[in-house]
Amino acid sequence: MVTVTGNKVSPPPATVDLAVGEKLTLTVTSDHADQLHIHGFEIEKDLVAGEPLSVTVTGDQPGVYEVETHHPELRLLKIAVK
Repeated sequence: MVTVTGNKVSPPPATVDLAVGEKLTLTVTSDHADQLHIHGFEIEKDLVAGEPLSVTVTGDQPGVYEVETHHPELRLLKIAVK
């Protein structure tokens, strides 16, 4: 689970390794309305203040993909598909 409070991300941004075909469920909670963007997976979801949002992705293509918010722009983590 990742929590956004103001301009702070907890836990600090890290890289999560996935094998090709492996799934990852990410849960994000923010203290303000925002937008979650998962690069490479074409996922953009609205974050509602105080409500957890869960998104599941499957690592189909090898590469490193950033997960971020847009308001403000914060990197939450990277997904490394190997």
